[in-house]
Amino acid sequence: MIKMTFNLEEFDIIDISYTIIPGENPDRPFAIQKALLQDRTIRYDILKTHSHVGTHVEVGAHFYDDGKTITDYPLNHFHGPGILFPVRDKLITEKTCKDSLEKNIKNGDIIVIRNDTGIKLTKQQLYIGDKGELPQLTAEAARWMVKFKPKLLVLDNIRLGKDVEEIREFHDILMSQDVCFVEIVDNLDKITQDRFYVMALPIKIHNLDSSFCRAIIIQKKS
Repeated sequence: MIKMTFNLEEFDIIDISYTIIPGENPDRPFAIQKALLQDRTIRYDILKTHSHVGTHVEVGAHFYDDGKTITDYPLNHFHGPGILFPVRDKLITEKTCKDSLEKNIKNGDIIVIRNDTGIKLTKQQLYIGDKGELPQLTAEAARWMVKFKPKLLVLDNIRLGKDVEEIREFHDILMSQDVCFVEIVDNLDKITQDRFYVMALPIKIHNLDSSFCRAIIIQKKS
């Protein structure tokens, strides 16, 4: 018999996943069609989509031709203790990271970067890559965070650099050390604590660079 060691009623479970609505955006397509199985029960054919629609986990193969795919990572890479990184500056430097995280971060933490500047984008803007005046991460911030060997970065409305080369450098610094990214998330404003538990479990599909996921935060009730 398995004995429960905690009471779920003591925790809030926050769903930080966006709802995928079929047909809502041609740039991130998700087209379905109703059909029947042989016993005349209902199924849906997924006619068109790609691996970066809705809330998704990006792994090494997203950036490297020979990088690890979704099934090359153990399951525990996609869940674990997390720490909140609330961002209020327009440029996120090494100093920004130290000031916010240094006292509480632990090796292996999942870093949840929340945009607290008040500048937000709609899901439509996120889908088409319109980053506007969002706060911007820097390579020096990536180099500071990677020292703590985070499993995941959960990324709110935020830029990963000012241009393609800076964005690629940010990816390389982190993904070369097996840090995976969780993008297009929601409800981070509901996080009320500095530390919590994070789960972002991808669908187990061979040879995939990124996967839809259901991402949640588990925090103690206030």
